[in-house]
Parts: sequence; C-alpha cells; structure tokens
Amino acid sequence: MSKKVVFCVPSIAGPTAPFVKALEESLPAVLDGGVWTEGYVEEVGNPYISAARAMMLRKALDAKADAIVFLDYDLSWEPTAMRKLLDTEGDVVCGVYRYKGQPEHYMCSIISGSDGRPLTRADGCIKGHEIPAGFLKITPTAVDKFMCAYPELMYGPKYNSSLDLFNHGAIDGIWWGEDYAFAHRWTKKCGDIWIVPNLNIDHHKVNKKTYEVEEVYRGNFHQYLLHCDGGSESSNPQAPMRRVA
Repeated sequence: MSKKVVFCVPSIAGPTAPFVKALEESLPAVLDGGVWTEGYVEEVGNPYISAARAMMLRKALDAKADAIVFLDYDLSWEPTAMRKLLDTEGDVVCGVYRYKGQPEHYMCSIISGSDGRPLTRADGCIKGHEIPAGFLKITPTAVDKFMCAYPELMYGPKYNSSLDLFNHGAIDGIWWGEDYAFAHRWTKKCGDIWIVPNLNIDHHKVNKKTYEVEEVYRGNFHQYLLHCDGGSESSNPQAPMRRVA
C-alpha cells in the first residue's frame, strides 16, 4: 500500500518560479515505484507564519498524510533530494540550507560528540538541535508525541484538535523564532532531529516588490562541513571541528 506525502508551503504571494520548477521536477522521483502519492496545500499572504503552518498541518492530517513536508517558497533543490528526504528514517528529518549572504553559513546547529565532530548514524545523517522548517519532514507520530508533550499548544475541539507546532516566543528565558522553537521543544521532550547533509539546496533572495529572484545562494551542507576545520578536505583536517550554528 502506498504512503501519502503532503507538501505544505507558506508564502507571501505564492511560490517563486524556481520553487515551482524544483517541486515539479521532484515528482517523478517521489512517485517512482508507487511507494508515495502526493498532495499539496498552501497558505498565501498570511502574516502569521506559525498560524499558517498550523492551518496547513491540520489540512495535511485531515488528508491522512503519512509524511508532512514543510517547504519554504524561496528554495529550490535537486530533483532527487525530495525522495531522499522522504525515504530517510525518522519522525523529524530535514535538509538544511545556507543564509542569504556571505560568507557561507548554514541555518542550523548540530550536536557534537566529545571529539567535537558531529554525531551521526549509519546512513550518514547528522543529529541536529536547531533547524529551519523550509525543507522539513515530520510524521503523524511526531505530531502525536508533540501533542502529548505540549498539550497547551493544542486548540480547537478535542475530537479534532489542531496544534500550534511552530509556536514562537520566549522559552526558558530566550526568544525563539518559529522553526527553532519547534526544534527546541521537540529535542527537549520528544526525540531526535536528523539532518540529511548531502543535499543540494539553493536559497533565493527575492525582490519584495517584483517577487523576482535577485540572487541565488547555492549550498550543500555535507560539502561545507568537509571544508570546515577538522573536515577531510580542509586545510587543517586535524583541528577540532568548530560548532556549526
């Protein structure tokens, strides 16, 4: 029996052209073999990102999704990246991408061992701490765990409760944005986050008036780590790897 993925996309004025192209080119790989079917929901123009994500999550759950993938409208990616994300084991799995600027710097922090190197598992995934929500897979099991851990973030009728999964604000004396707030709560009470590092994901700078792409910041987190101090392709491979955040 096939599984269903629902893509959830919040945006200011609809997805960008590179995003649409990337998603369309991903579908043959996603649907190959009949393992996955797909659905799509979006929230356009909602200024409250946590509300937009909560509304889309409710629709994805109502559609009986086996995987919910949150995507940011200003990203693009290689065609095989989405299938790789879907097939990677875990209730919370993501690809990370760089900030829009120089030098190259990624929107995440990772968990390191006593030697300073990232904690990984056999498939190469890296254990994450803070992560963005722009290329993020969660499962209904994750939603259930989160609801049990944070019942104060549930709303609506009890027989069909919705969840403010990306509730932002002050937590433990620190102000958190919506994606890092989710990650902080999840790792504190629910489970692990796994980053799929070897994905080509581009982050696009978009003109706020014309909605045209002005600049593309290309990235691959795996390649970035290889060239950091302590990485196998760095100029100083024996150095302790610095914290990536």
